[in-house]
Amino acid sequence: MEWLVRTRLESVCVQRDKIFEQLAKVRELRRNLGMFLSKAPSLVQVNVGCDFYVDGEVDEEALLLVDIGKDLYLELQPQEALETAIIRENVLEKIGEFYTKRIGELDGWLQIYNVEN
Repeated sequence: MEWLVRTRLESVCVQRDKIFEQLAKVRELRRNLGMFLSKAPSLVQVNVGCDFYVDGEVDEEALLLVDIGKDLYLELQPQEALETAIIRENVLEKIGEFYTKRIGELDGWLQIYNVEN
């Protein structure tokens, strides 16, 4: 029984860490979009592959190509991209809270199991 709980606890910890990594990336995207919207037009450097960057200028009417996961990309207005990032951040926070709660429950089971033995 203890082995099963420990294995599940490790699995949930790995899943939570992946969610927190995604959350950090979404928060960085939201911050960057917020800065972008606060001052347009902006000069940017675009990675065109193999870390080769090209200078460019982006205005408010420009469409941004946003990776929404699973190799799916959407062209969004900057404001739409910011709203999407905020929604995604909220969802990832809820998932992270769920995993944190689950880790606490599994840790409690381990403590109960160790007290009984």
